[in-house]
Amino acid sequence: MSSSPLPAFVAGHAIRTTNAAEATDQGLIPGVWQRTSADTGLLGLDARRGDALYAVLFDYESDQDGAYTQIVGVGIDDPADAPAGLAVVRLGDEPRIAVEAVGEMPHALIAAWGSVWEQSASGTLERAFTVDVEVHHADGTATLLIA
Repeated sequence: MSSSPLPAFVAGHAIRTTNAAEATDQGLIPGVWQRTSADTGLLGLDARRGDALYAVLFDYESDQDGAYTQIVGVGIDDPADAPAGLAVVRLGDEPRIAVEAVGEMPHALIAAWGSVWEQSASGTLERAFTVDVEVHHADGTATLLIA
C-alpha cells in the first residue's frame, strides 16, 4: 500500500469519549461514523483531499485511560474549506508510528488499537498522546498513525 502525506487538516463530526465508554453499548464512536457516512455535503466536498476517511484522536485528558476528542471526517488543506458547523483539527507533522489494521473491520481496527494499548502500558511504545490518526483507505484497510 502506498502511503501519501497526510492532509494538513481533517474536517468532520466530533465526539468526546473514553476507551472505557467505548467498551460498552453506550459508546459514541459508531454514531459519529454513521453521521459522517451520511453527510453527503462533507463526503462530496470540493476541497476534499483524496478518498480516505480519517478518525483523529486528540485533546487527550491524560493517557489511553482518560477522555479524548475524536473527529471522523475528510482531509482538507485549508480550514476555511470546512463546512459550517463541523469540527476541524490540524494534524501537524510530528513523528508517528504506523500500525496496520489487517483483517475484517472493525475487528482488525480494535485489535490494532489493543496492540497499541498493550505496548503503551508495557512501556515498549512511548506515546505522546497528542494527535493520533486512523487513515481509512478506500480499499477497506486502515492504518493507525500513533504519535
